[in-house]
Amino acid sequence: MKYIKFVMRYLGKYRHLIWVVVACTGLHALFNLVSPLIISFFIDYVIDSKAVPSGWQTTVMTFFGGRDFLRDNLWISAVCIMVSAIIQSLNVWIRGRALADYSEGFTENLRNELYAHIQRLPYGYHVKAQSGDLIQRSTSDVDQVRKFLTNQIREIVFTTVIAIASVSILFSMNAFLASIVLVVLPIILIVSWVFFKRMQKEFKKADEAEAEMSSSIQENLHGVRVVKAFNRELYELERFESKNAKFRALSLNVNHQLAYYWAISDAICFITILIIIVLGIQESLKGNLSVGQFFVFITYISTVLWHVRSFGRALSDMGKVTIAINRLEEIFDVKQEDLVSGDSPTIDGDIVFDDVVFQYDDGTTPVLEGLSFTIGKHETVAIMGPTGSGKSSLMYLLTRLYDYNSGDITIGGHSLKSMNREHLRANIGIVLQEPFLFSRNIIENIRIAHPVASDDEVYEAARRSEMHHVIDQFDLGYNTIVGEKGVTLSGGQKQRIAIARTVIKSHPILIFDDSLSAVDTQTDKNIREHLKTLSDATTLIVTHRVASAMDADKIIVLKNGKIEQIGTHDELMAQEGLYQSTAKIQNIYGEEA
Repeated sequence: MKYIKFVMRYLGKYRHLIWVVVACTGLHALFNLVSPLIISFFIDYVIDSKAVPSGWQTTVMTFFGGRDFLRDNLWISAVCIMVSAIIQSLNVWIRGRALADYSEGFTENLRNELYAHIQRLPYGYHVKAQSGDLIQRSTSDVDQVRKFLTNQIREIVFTTVIAIASVSILFSMNAFLASIVLVVLPIILIVSWVFFKRMQKEFKKADEAEAEMSSSIQENLHGVRVVKAFNRELYELERFESKNAKFRALSLNVNHQLAYYWAISDAICFITILIIIVLGIQESLKGNLSVGQFFVFITYISTVLWHVRSFGRALSDMGKVTIAINRLEEIFDVKQEDLVSGDSPTIDGDIVFDDVVFQYDDGTTPVLEGLSFTIGKHETVAIMGPTGSGKSSLMYLLTRLYDYNSGDITIGGHSLKSMNREHLRANIGIVLQEPFLFSRNIIENIRIAHPVASDDEVYEAARRSEMHHVIDQFDLGYNTIVGEKGVTLSGGQKQRIAIARTVIKSHPILIFDDSLSAVDTQTDKNIREHLKTLSDATTLIVTHRVASAMDADKIIVLKNGKIEQIGTHDELMAQEGLYQSTAKIQNIYGEEA
């Protein structure tokens, strides 16, 4: 029932077309049985001159002017068969249009909602999820449901209608032979059902193996620089071949099981047809079955058995569909991030951390513990500390990518937890250490944060990030395509474009999360001097460089998730501690101190 609800939920305005498909398929099945009846009627009651029983046969005979007229005009049988075929064709055409409309409409609705749902999932979910698996679910699994709606629903309706109608007609002709058919059909259905139950787990294993293989391909393509830099092509090839071999083995197992099913069902169908032929001949010799009725029996039996046999394919695909829907539901079951509820105050004033404690959901110890400090309005504050000290986690809290466990963070006296996430993030500009650039030209990448920005605004943002003169040297300038994830640019160039993308729009709070790490110290200094012109912004600079932090109004040094030191550059250099030792080391290695 839940699978039906799932389908109906995303059919939307196309729901009524299902009934059009059902009606047209039913009519197609019924008229598929008409031609053998027409041929049987002419053989038995026109050519053979058998006595016409009271019923529909007498009505037809009277309507066409009697036996002699029909015998002299046998072309009428051909016309009747042609009319039946035309009606069938018309139903197939209407059904095909309806199938295409509702299956593609369903697919569009499902993919749109799935993509929208994925966009609204919490950052923590995306950190753990495999992008290849999400792509697999959004494409292959959705397409699996679409194929079922397109092909198998039609097969199920057709088989059901034709089986019921055929058995009813056959019973009216010869109950003995019809009872044999009635015994065989449930056997085929039981074999199909057992196979369907058995194959569900196998389908799921194969689907998951394909997702692993897709993730491996995507990861390799994204990390192609690392692969080539460390001569890991052979290792990656062996890794892919291993996953591909696993997928092949599981897919082969599925196909082998299908082969068993088709072989067994074929044997049952052929044996049944043989039995009906032998017994039908005997019944005809006894006078219990006419030639025309024997023809109907053979035609109907073949039609019904092969369609019921194909019903197993529908059940097999139903197994795949239930797995696909379950995998899609797993995504929909993840609670979306609430972006719209909460207050939307003016993001202005001091940023205050008050005894803040934060621990990741899968962590065992807090990564930030007892943080208390104040960042004054319009101040530039540097956050320093060794790797793993909690610097980036602190930035995640400020943008509410994660929520702290206890304590409070306020901006201008307003608690972050009471704020509308969408409003908060719209007012905080952030540049990450590993910026993501889209495979578009440079000007489009910079305009992402401010789509209506003029060319002059783009150029000014690039100047502030010390990138304008570099872009001017490219053959196509700002129209240069940067490639997937900015692969054609150096690390420093990508960071500077990301900075331009952020500063093109006025934000009351700017965060630079180690986003100057790939540029030289002189460029770093120039960018920081440009950033000082953004006097209305409160700026946080996460860095490992003393040179990047020394001009800040305040420097906060973290260690193991706790505050180790707070002060200006001069104050921290005057006291023994982590900052002073870091400055001495960097000075030794040629860093500007």
